[in-house]
Amino acid sequence: MRPSPLDRKVLRDLWRMKLQALAIALLIACGVSVAVMSFSAQRALAQAQARYYAETRFADVFAQAKRAPLSLARELAQIDGVTAVDVRISAAGLMHVPGLTRPATARLISLPTAEEHALNRLRLTEGRLPDPGRTDEVVALKTFLEAAHLKLGDRLNAVIGGRAYAFTVVGAALSPEYVYVPAPESFMPDDAHQGVFWAPRAAVERAGGMTGAFNTVAATVAPGASTGAVLRDLDRILAPYGGRAAYARADQPSNNFLEAELKELSTSASVLPPIFLIIAASLVHLVVTRLVEAEREQIGLLKAFGYGDAEAAAPYVKLAMAIGLVGALAGGLAGAALGASIVEQYRRYFRFPVLNVTFHWEAFAGAAAVAIAAALIGSLLAVRRAAGLSPAVAMQPPRPAVYREGLLDRLTKGGHVDQATRMIVRHLERFPGRAALSTVGLAASLSLLVGTQFMFDSLDKVVEQAYYRTQSWSEQVGFEEAKAIAGVAEVARLPGVLAADPTRVVAARLKGGGREELTRIIGLPADPRFQHPLDGADRPVPFKGDGIILSEALASRLGARQGDRIWVEVIDGRGPKSLVTVTGLTRDYSGFATYMERRALNRLMGEGDVANGAQLLVAADQRPAFYRAIEAIPQIVGASSRDETVAAWRLAMAEAFRVTISFYVGFAGAIAFGVAYNTLRISFSERARDLATLHVLGFGHGECAYILAGELAILAILAAPLGVLGGQALAHGLGAAYSRDEVRLPAVITLQSYGVAFSTYFAAVLLGGVLVTRRIWGLDLVAVLKTRE
Repeated sequence: MRPSPLDRKVLRDLWRMKLQALAIALLIACGVSVAVMSFSAQRALAQAQARYYAETRFADVFAQAKRAPLSLARELAQIDGVTAVDVRISAAGLMHVPGLTRPATARLISLPTAEEHALNRLRLTEGRLPDPGRTDEVVALKTFLEAAHLKLGDRLNAVIGGRAYAFTVVGAALSPEYVYVPAPESFMPDDAHQGVFWAPRAAVERAGGMTGAFNTVAATVAPGASTGAVLRDLDRILAPYGGRAAYARADQPSNNFLEAELKELSTSASVLPPIFLIIAASLVHLVVTRLVEAEREQIGLLKAFGYGDAEAAAPYVKLAMAIGLVGALAGGLAGAALGASIVEQYRRYFRFPVLNVTFHWEAFAGAAAVAIAAALIGSLLAVRRAAGLSPAVAMQPPRPAVYREGLLDRLTKGGHVDQATRMIVRHLERFPGRAALSTVGLAASLSLLVGTQFMFDSLDKVVEQAYYRTQSWSEQVGFEEAKAIAGVAEVARLPGVLAADPTRVVAARLKGGGREELTRIIGLPADPRFQHPLDGADRPVPFKGDGIILSEALASRLGARQGDRIWVEVIDGRGPKSLVTVTGLTRDYSGFATYMERRALNRLMGEGDVANGAQLLVAADQRPAFYRAIEAIPQIVGASSRDETVAAWRLAMAEAFRVTISFYVGFAGAIAFGVAYNTLRISFSERARDLATLHVLGFGHGECAYILAGELAILAILAAPLGVLGGQALAHGLGAAYSRDEVRLPAVITLQSYGVAFSTYFAAVLLGGVLVTRRIWGLDLVAVLKTRE
């Protein structure tokens, strides 16, 4: 079917304005692609999570005890609302892994005796389950085997629960409890040093000395039942057996991190696309307005030949729709590719048996509809003008512009400003609305560049504050149980240890302001050498009596201020409860730190001078000998290195944000290019006759290019401070949106990040400027200077 004359006009206009249209479509594509990418990745993760949790019967609540008899399982199963209970043994220790200098943590978990009733089932990926009749076979977490470069059949030696345990790896498995495995001193994974193994119950009973007992509980809760009530009942029943605070699935470390990631994807999908679409709508408005102005004579002819108002305006509506449609389709394709890239990256951190790439058709349809609507809204005013033109008025030449002397004209009078510069200033003064829109668009691109670059700076600040300003230890060890302070002195005598500070860490529930938070209280010496709680001005916060020091974020949640008294319910030991005064507030960005003086914490616990860990300064050249020494100490069940933790953290962050930041830099550059190119292209179309006249009068090509591009240069410079302010505001907003319990992002932007942002910004503006100004050298003076009749 042959298209109508008006439709052919639309096609011709699109071809003639192809670069302008593509620049706007590029912005629309950016907005649509972010939405499609985020929602597609979110759906892929959510589907994999739901499918895996259902398949493995992932529990709803979890609890721990020091040692509870197996007969107690029946009482736990009778808790109102509980539908299934699985009790197991979990024991931890250290082990040497060939190829690793630092010993790895070995966590041995008992397999269920009745698989059909088990919760948190394993998904075997390789090999087989251990022979129930053998006590030296285990199935290992797949991520550990891969990271530690181990294979099936390898034999390992560990000290678990104070007992030597030698075992052979016969299988690799995935577990819903370990979809994501954070390191003890960081929320980033350290798979090579986090060994998780499952063995028959008899083997774990013997290794952990837990015959006829259990120390971990997992349970499912009936739909509609109160999880809070179940948690309270679990705490009550397990309290006599050294029970620790029961917690819901939302607080389970692996699930908690996964949920936070899903929330971040929603944030990305809701924050960024509107920026692109608003700017695209503004550009559509500028382009279609200029087109209507240039074609008013054609509009008048159409109406004179009998076309109605709607028919005369239809080509401009279709033009806007076509730009929106092209941008939406390109955005859908780009979003699908980016979503696949993000999911591929997730496969490295979230270990699901199946994590398929999915395309979120609903998100694409919604984003495409919004994008096309934005383009139509942008063209609305221009279309109304086209529809309202009467044939007689439209066929008259446009009224010459009225030039009045403005403020800028008066400022640029005299010989200190050349003629070409005065032309630039006068043109800007003539179209203030257009200049303002272009400035806002350019400022938005710079804001996005500055606002997204802050993430690297912010994470550097978190690392510096958490691991270098607040803490200065090189190694940290944890004991299986609290031991007399003399035990720390033994550790201080190990090879390479230069100094040691004893620590006491207990789990506690803090209550205040009608809220409660589960956290850890870190007991430090009164005058600590390796860890100093710091306030907002980086000054050490001193311990005062039996008071407690809270992080500002945790105090805010509890509605507590310095001097207030809050309830502290310790979960470890005998579970003491006490009102404690808040004697200081710290500013930290990772977790919710809570501190007490170690002896004061021990008094609260009703215990003597004990410690369950130590922070150490170990000579760098003696660390291998130190690691070999602690592997042989049964009481040490955990070890971490600050340098290795920070290195792994930086590597993981760099990998995680490299792709994301690359997207944002590309998108922001697209905005700057799109705005710059369209601003200059419109100006060139309007001033081609003027520029040709100037050339005939003796102005060179370079001077004409300066008159044309100078306007863009001024707008780009004016937009710079606005972009910086917008970037800082965006950094604060993104910092708040992306912050989670594990890490809170401060809005810090370094000079290096500003340099990257400004370089990208001006490069994109320069590219747009060069593509347009090069047309001056190809001007057809005869055609341009023809007099309009």
